[in-house]
Amino acid sequence: MENDQQDTGIVLRPYQEAAIQAWNDKLSGGLRRGIINLPTGCGKTVTGLSIAKRMGGRTLWLAHRDELIEQPLRAIRAVWPEASTGVVKAERNETDAQVVFGSIQTVSRENRLKNISGFDQIIVDEAHHAAADSYLRTMDALGCFKPGGAPALGLTATVERGDSLGLDQSFESIVYQMQLLQAIKEGWLVDLRLKQVALDFDMDQIATVNGDYNQGQLGDAMLRAGAAEATANAYQDHAKGRKALIFTVTVDQSRRTAETLKNRGEAAEWLCGETPIEERRAILTRLKTGETMVVANCAVLTEGFDEPSIDAIIIARPTQSKTLYLQMIGRGTRIFPAKEDCLIIDLAGASEKHKLIQAPALFGLDPEAAGDSTVTEALEVKDREDALVSSLITANRSVHGPRRFHWITASNAFYAASAGDRGTVLLIRSGDGWIVEVSPKDRYAGATTLEARPVDLEMAQGIGEDYIRRAAATQLAAENAFWRRKPASDKLLGALAKWRIPAPEGIRAGEASDLLTVAIARAWLWRRKQ
Repeated sequence: MENDQQDTGIVLRPYQEAAIQAWNDKLSGGLRRGIINLPTGCGKTVTGLSIAKRMGGRTLWLAHRDELIEQPLRAIRAVWPEASTGVVKAERNETDAQVVFGSIQTVSRENRLKNISGFDQIIVDEAHHAAADSYLRTMDALGCFKPGGAPALGLTATVERGDSLGLDQSFESIVYQMQLLQAIKEGWLVDLRLKQVALDFDMDQIATVNGDYNQGQLGDAMLRAGAAEATANAYQDHAKGRKALIFTVTVDQSRRTAETLKNRGEAAEWLCGETPIEERRAILTRLKTGETMVVANCAVLTEGFDEPSIDAIIIARPTQSKTLYLQMIGRGTRIFPAKEDCLIIDLAGASEKHKLIQAPALFGLDPEAAGDSTVTEALEVKDREDALVSSLITANRSVHGPRRFHWITASNAFYAASAGDRGTVLLIRSGDGWIVEVSPKDRYAGATTLEARPVDLEMAQGIGEDYIRRAAATQLAAENAFWRRKPASDKLLGALAKWRIPAPEGIRAGEASDLLTVAIARAWLWRRKQ
């Protein structure tokens, strides 16, 4: 099947193509209900929408939160702009569109469900929720469990559930899976830096309920252990200046933590499930702009919240649930221009018998061995001692190259990255979104538009970085490229002179290249406005 993304500027990544092919192969083999498991930030939405586009026909997209309906509605403008879209949620009942985005709480109601039909495919976002009765009832009514009925595709970053319900009630198998570590190593997500902070209480005294700690007992223990003060200390000692999310056990803990940080002069706020929607949006807008640097929350921002500039996650709610833990750290793994890594800080008491999920254990690291290293740096050290890990760490390294690209913050309206002879990639603010263009090396040549329709910054950055990969310019554009530390060459100095850019004595090649990239980008922006 041809790649039909070329007209939109979105070229699917190899793992997305592999996931789509795996789904199509399973359908051809008779499977009707399968899951694609991709880490948070690896484009589950684009993958699902691309599957819907390639299949044609009509698709019903089911989700359990408003944000998970709004996100694909925005993304479909770039992936499949020709498709008509509708929403079934609350008072909205737009069931005749080619792609309908439905709230499971609304669609599963008897009076709505009997009037919704004619879909060729069902896509379930955050599919680890699909063992719930509302999903089972809806999928059954839409024919997903009947021979020849509409196939159902589940999308999720976490296939494990924290309770005893199995996803095999809803789906037959996982058709494609990509691990978080693989995504980090291949450069699709940022690297993680780990830190653990010990609290003075015994977690073995806390009961386990449905596979995780009793929340009442845990909340009381965190309060007695001074979690709010400890969290504030952890932020100021290890994450000051980073944009952070704090996850807490209770609402009171969120409030206390935010107030402690504010009393220390930090730009911190808190929210909970009872926070009015407009107030919540205002808080998250301030977080996006940097007016607020820290937001504490209790069970609100684990799903459906995507702010790629977050570069610190403080987990002040110990958990035995791998699903919950992955959801929390997933809020910080997304790429963002000039974002180097994401710091994960775990706060917990001592435990000898409980299987406490924390970052080092998640990646098979000794907590003491991680030190100030990132996950990949620590694992590379472990490589020398553990041959079993080596194959995982080195896999595809020569193919995918360096992990992080060097984006230049030219202004708050655009970012730039060099693609070598293929020009300079520009992310340009347009209204409430971003467009992607490539300014040519020849200042008088025409530009290449990769995405003319405004999309989220994360998607725009992904489109730009995929262009750099296709241009075979990953070594040139790498943040840690060796050439950046060398003295500027005569050729580079000559280019600066040509652009009338003063070159300080002893300037390095990376600094000179950045000055040149910004000059080219600004010249192109000036030209396109004329």
